[in-house]
Amino acid sequence: MNPLTASAAALIFNPQGEVLIVKPTYKAYWNLPGGHIDIENGETPYDAAVREVGEELGIAPPIGRLLVHAWITVPGRGAQVLYLFDGGTLGPGEQRAITLQESELSEYRFHYPAEKDDGVVPPDLRHVWEQALLARREDRIAYVSA
Repeated sequence: MNPLTASAAALIFNPQGEVLIVKPTYKAYWNLPGGHIDIENGETPYDAAVREVGEELGIAPPIGRLLVHAWITVPGRGAQVLYLFDGGTLGPGEQRAITLQESELSEYRFHYPAEKDDGVVPPDLRHVWEQALLARREDRIAYVSA
């Protein structure tokens, strides 16, 4: 079993209310832009979300407030702490400026949150993503244990 890992990501929207998702080259499912927190160098979850969005998308949208703090346990893989932040809404110019980190991502797209498309949202994170959307709508922070 792997030790505890910590990650941070951002929910970034377009004006139509779709969420930006990315396709990692090393995973079966789509994901939110984000990644591991560099705890050894004192990186905070917020700083990791800002860094990862910049690295993965080549843009620097204003990362806002924390939406979800999640504790995820996956049998055989260990536990993960995940922080999801509000990445705001990208206008057309910001969307055109997206430049993927090709060493890790093959594509991106905007996806309506209500769509239950198998093969898009990782099954062990579906509840976390749903709680992040609800927390954003209700202007609160959610704690999720999955």
